[in-house]
Amino acid sequence: MKLALPSVLLFATIVSAQPSDRNTPSFAAGFEQIKKTATKEQLYTLLYDLPKGGDLHNHFGLSNFAQSWYDAATDLKRTHGNEFYTLTSFRNCPDATSPLLRFKTIQRSTYFKLSECGRSEYEPLEKLAPNVRREWLSAMILDREGEGRDEFFEVIIKRLGDLLRDPYLAMDLMSLNLKRYAGQGLRYLETQASPNFQDQDGNPIASERAVQFFRDRLSQPDVTATGMNVRFLLTILRFAPNAEENLRKAYDFVDGHRDLWVGINMAGREDNDKGYALRFLDTFREMRRTHSDIQLSIHAGEKDSPGHEVRDTLLLGATRIGHGVNLITDPDTMLLMRNGKALVEINLVSNRLLEYTPDLAKHPFPEYLRTGIPVCLNTDDPGVWNSDIVDDYYLAVTNYNLSWQELVVLGRNSLTYSFAPQDVKQGMLASYERAVDMFEKKYGGQDWAAVLKTVKPSTSGYARQTLGLHLLPAATNTQH
Repeated sequence: MKLALPSVLLFATIVSAQPSDRNTPSFAAGFEQIKKTATKEQLYTLLYDLPKGGDLHNHFGLSNFAQSWYDAATDLKRTHGNEFYTLTSFRNCPDATSPLLRFKTIQRSTYFKLSECGRSEYEPLEKLAPNVRREWLSAMILDREGEGRDEFFEVIIKRLGDLLRDPYLAMDLMSLNLKRYAGQGLRYLETQASPNFQDQDGNPIASERAVQFFRDRLSQPDVTATGMNVRFLLTILRFAPNAEENLRKAYDFVDGHRDLWVGINMAGREDNDKGYALRFLDTFREMRRTHSDIQLSIHAGEKDSPGHEVRDTLLLGATRIGHGVNLITDPDTMLLMRNGKALVEINLVSNRLLEYTPDLAKHPFPEYLRTGIPVCLNTDDPGVWNSDIVDDYYLAVTNYNLSWQELVVLGRNSLTYSFAPQDVKQGMLASYERAVDMFEKKYGGQDWAAVLKTVKPSTSGYARQTLGLHLLPAATNTQH
């Protein structure tokens, strides 16, 4: 039988984003001393071992490292016999109908629908020469100066092509990610995933069969052994011409699959004015007349220009805001959100790489945190950034001098404001508090540096290349 947290305790965790007095003052002081004396490798290792709550802002298909994509897509056992080809040259084919995009990757059925000239532009993914393979890996991540939001939104997603629609690759890489996340102290993932798969002949897979892929893989022993709880959000593209109809379909889908899908999101570049929030106000109100208890976490304020996008998105009914970078330009909405029921999902690595806040010293995160606006840290698209949740925690601690109490609140918020079922949420909160207590005891003595030597972290490509953490082991499935 599952034990529920006392209702008063649960209410307190929901309404307060401020640090709790439960954590021992002695460890808070000790943490300050660790920050002052630890090497950057020691601090990163400590944050790797830190208990974390959930990753609430995560895009399912864009969470996979480039090397992971390549390894899985070139293994016939893992693809169940499917094969992939990538565009490596341009032949000026007379029957070409799609834009030329080097390293656009397609499956076998798509390849054989091309003309002979069209096929000559592609090479089998598993047969790429070493130098071309390195270029392919680099093409799937933001790793070069000058790459930013245009490269991400307009190029990389298109390059992934048919890889994103293969259900066997999706389930295989999801399991790898869950194992990695569990090793980094996470206990919950709420990722944006659509059951939009195709079979090896290129035909769409019916949604019920696609959902069964998720259920089957999540029930396998190697996944359940991670201890990770997983739920999904269904996301629509906000500037699509038929976005309102897609939103209605999203409500119907989530309503029919509440065991796994717990909410709805809207994504897409906010500098494309066709996706403005108030376009959808009437549709959301229409859906609330026919569907109950479907929660909303919506991208808003992911812009480097002032605006009221966050305010308008709250009006849609959202209780979580993805990014919220330009909320800082809207003082009235900031006041509205202080100690409130809506949380901002912070994504430091993402905001830096997409140049919404290229200088993290100017990121609004500490202002939100320290004025009582609920926040948590998230990865967004870690596969494209070549990063992990630990990188976001490291950036937060080193750029904003986070206290121990603030770190604990970030983890707690990520569970409190999750859309997980109430009994699951209560269990995770209790587990998190126990883990925090154990962490305090583990590192609360004078020999914390010796204890750290027993931790075996792995570092992402971002940590090694950008943060300069070359003295720690690299993640085995990271491009670096």
